[in-house]
Amino acid sequence: LWCRLYSTSCSKPRQAEMLTRCAAISYGSPCFPVAEALLQEATLQPYIHNCQVTVHEGRHTYNYCVFFKRHCRLQVNALLSGDGKFRGDVVVMRIGTWTRHIVNMCARDSMIADYIVNRSVNTSI
Repeated sequence: LWCRLYSTSCSKPRQAEMLTRCAAISYGSPCFPVAEALLQEATLQPYIHNCQVTVHEGRHTYNYCVFFKRHCRLQVNALLSGDGKFRGDVVVMRIGTWTRHIVNMCARDSMIADYIVNRSVNTSI
């Protein structure tokens, strides 16, 4: 599934493919992301935090799942904080409206993901 990656090793955010595990082979069965595959520095910081974020835009409601690592010894993420306060990687994935499970991100989701991450970092995740 496609997600938005804010990596310490990249100069700009990018779309990335997230490895997932599916509960069953049937259509519509939930898929669970394997965030460890995208987030770096597993030996230094093996723990991955996650939170669910809801964005209200007019009469529309969008749900996202944010996976991130934070540790004082991780690399500074220049994409998220020029002052060096945020250290680590961030991944944003879309949650479906009807299924309530992780789904592929669409074109507009990248802009909303950028808004979520910038807003969250500035108010300290």
